Amino acid sequence: MMVISKEKVKDMYYANLMYECHRVTEKIRLFENKYGVSFDEFEKGLKISEKEDIEKWDDYIEWKGYEKVLQGLFKEKKEIESGDYKVY
Repeated sequence: MMVISKEKVKDMYYANLMYECHRVTEKIRLFENKYGVSFDEFEKGLKISEKEDIEKWDDYIEWKGYEKVLQGLFKEKKEIESGDYKVY
């Protein structure tokens, strides 16, 4: 039987969390490069535009999803760094 310490489990989880943060950040960066603006600026421009652009709305939905996922990942990262977690 293999025994893995609580600290090792935390380190492995943290490494995976950092990978996910990087992956999602890269997806967001692709949208920022495509449109040349931040998400907030893109969202504001999209909502005031009189012309409906399906591609932009599709990108908006996907981009918004990535932004939400990234916020959750940063919350988890903060909790791990502060020691606010349990290993079952």
